[in-house]
Amino acid sequence: MAQWERDERLARAFLELADTLTEGFYLVDFLHVLTDRMLELLDVTAIGVIMVDVQGRLVDVTASTHAAHQLEEAQIEFDEGPSKDSCQLHEQIGPVDLTLPATAERWPRFTKAARTAGFATVAALPLRLREEVIGAVNLFHSRPEALHPASLRLGQALADAATIGILHQRLSQDQAERVGQLQTALNSRIIIEQAKGALGARLNIAPDTAFERLRTYARAHRTSLTRLCQHVIEGRVPADEFALP
Repeated sequence: MAQWERDERLARAFLELADTLTEGFYLVDFLHVLTDRMLELLDVTAIGVIMVDVQGRLVDVTASTHAAHQLEEAQIEFDEGPSKDSCQLHEQIGPVDLTLPATAERWPRFTKAARTAGFATVAALPLRLREEVIGAVNLFHSRPEALHPASLRLGQALADAATIGILHQRLSQDQAERVGQLQTALNSRIIIEQAKGALGARLNIAPDTAFERLRTYARAHRTSLTRLCQHVIEGRVPADEFALP
């Protein structure tokens, strides 16, 4: 990627992450923008996002691949992993080499699951503004020692911008809306998963392929991913729209 193109994408990323006071804001769609831009700008294999709910519990919200999504769920189930540590300690975790015995001692079940999924390095970046942490972003790579400091610094800057955007948007809501925002995000995730499954079954494609086609269609038609997935489930957008020529 040429430097001018990278600069242009970087500027667009920060602009998109600041633009949260819009009608029809969907937290899941916004976090997909964050993961998309990180995939474009950072040297990473996959990304997952975990949020903290009003009771302080970790909630798996979105991921760039099915494998990353499963690992986010695993961290919550196993009660161990980089996102959990990042949210508790309010700091960046890693990069951590998943091939080292010390990592297996630190997070035994998570490390085994991550290695089985094909990942060799992981880091977690807090979604943090001062002392408030609302979640964490997991960065996964298939190669050991592949998450470089420059990538992590840029990743943290994008995570910080996303955090400010989310908190700014929350300020425009009343208390009931703030509590309901994360539940709406979880409902959106379920809708997206259902659409991925339905599209995958109809076109005989893998979940990650179905997800990528849904995202590509949503971007091309300038529509919400959540709304598009709802229309796919309802049959208002036929599967043929997502078939390759």
